Amino acid sequence: MDTHEHFLTMDISLSAIAPHKDAAIALAADRLAETVDMAYGDARAALSGREALGSTALGKGVAMPHAVPWECPRPALSLISLATPVEFDAPDHLRVDVVLALIWPRHRVGDFVRFSSLASRVVSDPAVLQAVRTSGAPGLIRSLLHARGSALSCPTSLRVRVASHGNGLPRT
Repeated sequence: MDTHEHFLTMDISLSAIAPHKDAAIALAADRLAETVDMAYGDARAALSGREALGSTALGKGVAMPHAVPWECPRPALSLISLATPVEFDAPDHLRVDVVLALIWPRHRVGDFVRFSSLASRVVSDPAVLQAVRTSGAPGLIRSLLHARGSALSCPTSLRVRVASHGNGLPRT
């Protein structure tokens, strides 16, 4: 599976009720555990343990709680939009209303590093954030995330080359 393909199979929960950060992490753990057939307690302990090391808030109202436990059988992600933003100790001091949670098998940590880098760029994209915050259609959100992931995972040399030719034609 290409890295960006994970966006097509992700769990999405819109307008979720979570009164505080711990409740948002608990909800993420529940969704991820169900997706990968993992014990909820293991998923929650892994996400909470990582969060205890430092906030996973990215800024712009986005957080990306994540963990790479041994018990995880396969990668999964869950996108949660919160009905009411919660405090997440964000670097820009904004409350979080978009949570992209990831859980990944420890033996595939290299893939996790690549995917989490891509995911943080995708979920922070203004068009993606707008769709997550305003769309009630999980399928539309999945498609947008996948498209942005595909575009951002394109080799940098191709993106630069295409971007440098405004009309799409090679320079002469």
